[in-house]
Amino acid sequence: MQTFDPAKPTDIKAMLDFDVAKKSLGQHFLTDKSVVEKMVKTAKIGLADSIFEIGPGLGVLTKQIIKASPKKLIACELDRKLFSILQNQYSSNIKLVNQNALTLIPELVVNKPFKVVSNLPYNISSSSIISLLTICPTLPEKIVVMVQKEVAERIIAPPHDSNRGILTVFVELLGEAKITQKVSAGLFYPPPQVESAVLLIDNIKEFGLPRLKVFKLIKMAFSKKRKKIKNSLFASLQILPDKANEIAEKSNISLESRPEELTKDQWFKLLTILIKHSTEQTIKNGSADNFV
Repeated sequence: MQTFDPAKPTDIKAMLDFDVAKKSLGQHFLTDKSVVEKMVKTAKIGLADSIFEIGPGLGVLTKQIIKASPKKLIACELDRKLFSILQNQYSSNIKLVNQNALTLIPELVVNKPFKVVSNLPYNISSSSIISLLTICPTLPEKIVVMVQKEVAERIIAPPHDSNRGILTVFVELLGEAKITQKVSAGLFYPPPQVESAVLLIDNIKEFGLPRLKVFKLIKMAFSKKRKKIKNSLFASLQILPDKANEIAEKSNISLESRPEELTKDQWFKLLTILIKHSTEQTIKNGSADNFV
């Protein structure tokens, strides 16, 4: 077991008894150690850090994280066979959890500084980031993850870019995102059908508004693709024209704009006013808040 190399295709095949990686779990095993070395360097792991890794697979990234000596490493692996392999390799150094990461995240309470460093399974890459930023009890201060290149490019898309979407705006409000590496399909076993990229979301902080409510509002705005914001967000909220014009003026936006055209500052002003408006309506009506 000591000679097992999680980045070597022959060792990967042998360890899996020549099983094919499970497409249903988005399994593709990275075979280039330099990529994970750079990921760990980007994360700037300190001795006091709590690290969360989603989908460690055979441990190629796990091994590098352990070398950085964080205070705590929690690795969540859904596949029972891979979980068993990881137990044999690394159980004394980390806390291993055999669970779906999306069910673990809502109950993940850890000490800060808290960072997420993962080669995310393709099938839960966006949902993992969303969950970490909306419903995780401990908000990570930094996220370094490998995702599909197109997902990473959408997240960093600037205003007016057609790739801009729900996650773009939400991540922009919470932190600063950039692509730190592009990774070709040939560096995985088996090679995926898409290219990958390492995404860094840094300086993640609360911004004074309820995160889950904000996410739902942004999702509402982008629910009708390419629609003007008056026909998506404002129509969905059933805000009357006069009130909509008042909110738009205070937010420094045009109701004729599309959601992807708004800047970070415009989104923040708009969301602040909308949430205040919803609270006022709830008090006035004496009913439960059904704004989102």
